[in-house]
Amino acid sequence: MKFFHKLFLCTVLLLTAALSVSEYITVSLSLRNSLERELQSELSQHQMVKYAIESDMLNAFGTTGINWDTLENIVAQSTQLRSAGGRLALYLGDDFGEPLYSTLPVDWDRGALESSTILTYIHEVAGEHWLMVGSAFRQNGYNLRLVTAQNLSGIYEEANRLLFHGQMVYLVIVLAASVVTMVFSWLLTQPIRLLQQASTAFAQGDYQCRVDCRTKDEFGALSATYNQMADTIQAKIAALERAAQEREEFVANFAHELKTPMTSIIGYADTIYQKALSPEEIHSAAGYIVNEGMRLEALSFKLLELSSLDQQEFMLEETEITPFFDDVCKTMAPSAAKRQVSLRCQCDSGWVRMEVDLFKTLMVNLLDNALKAGGTEVSLTGTMCDGEYEIAVADNGRGIPAEELERITEAFYMVDKSRSRKEHGAGLGLALAAKIAAIHGTELAYESGLDVGTIVRIRMKAEGEVDETDT
Repeated sequence: MKFFHKLFLCTVLLLTAALSVSEYITVSLSLRNSLERELQSELSQHQMVKYAIESDMLNAFGTTGINWDTLENIVAQSTQLRSAGGRLALYLGDDFGEPLYSTLPVDWDRGALESSTILTYIHEVAGEHWLMVGSAFRQNGYNLRLVTAQNLSGIYEEANRLLFHGQMVYLVIVLAASVVTMVFSWLLTQPIRLLQQASTAFAQGDYQCRVDCRTKDEFGALSATYNQMADTIQAKIAALERAAQEREEFVANFAHELKTPMTSIIGYADTIYQKALSPEEIHSAAGYIVNEGMRLEALSFKLLELSSLDQQEFMLEETEITPFFDDVCKTMAPSAAKRQVSLRCQCDSGWVRMEVDLFKTLMVNLLDNALKAGGTEVSLTGTMCDGEYEIAVADNGRGIPAEELERITEAFYMVDKSRSRKEHGAGLGLALAAKIAAIHGTELAYESGLDVGTIVRIRMKAEGEVDETDT
């Protein structure tokens, strides 16, 4: 059974039970209060009749004397005015149960009346209810039994009318409440239906489906949590798909990078093996073989470095930045001179946490790319700012197209493949640099423009005391 049906049925049943109990209690209390009032009234009426008979008997005894005929006349005269409307009935009898006067519609328990006792009970006859009040008394030497009866049919009819009207009101309220409860249940369970629909669509592959629930209650919080979960799952799925795609591209690029040099090596080696070549031709072929072999060597070294970064934990130590930059610039000076590129190094003094060998590899890769960018000037700068040390590698080369910037750190990705292969590149240098930066708790930020140049920035937390001096 759906939650909507459960909520609707439980609410209607609870309301029905509450109204039924309320109606029963209301009618019962009303009837009981009416009966109590009539009982008090009838007790007073009974006493009045009794006193009237006793008074009339005293008066008759003082004048003419009393016999059974006289007593019957006294009782008839005493009760004539008090039985108007047929609501009051009376019985008077002796010790032997013989009635002297009786207008009772029913019989009564004569043996239950004893001296100085009052008996009350309700008796039903032919659909009418009578309140019976009886007492025993002695007057002028006579032991008498007096019973008065009050017709309560009006009270019970009023109770039945109240019950009928209550049932009508009950039905109207139940019908109206059922409609309201149905609408309320539908509105209350609407977020659950939306959540179910979104979950079903998400399970069927619609990862964009979300729950549009604007309520501020628990259902709204649940919907918001579901949307957050869906966002997380979608992001994870996208990351997995991207990782799978990158893995496929990595394998394809790796196979392609192997195929090109191997084809050249095998081709030139086969030429040397099968043909008689002049020394110049052999030297030229050997040069191609050496060149492609160097490409394979560089590729293997880069791959080893990439794989080793994922499998090791590195200890970062506080290192003074100035000597480190001096060492990096001296390492790259021959390459800059060979390419006829001006290499400038200017940095503030400072200390940062690094793994020296890894960070030197990062800087060498960035400077090597800058030197290969086709410009005339490469600069390495370090600046202390607000507790951070910013390193920038800038060149004035050909630049990188804006649409290529997001992919330059992917393994085997090369903006200019022909130039990269000519330079023995395999598209792994920036991927390696990005991993090293992540190990140091930072990342590479690129700014580039075509025919303007490229700037790569790295921001690291400064350690220790800093002297603001330039080298």
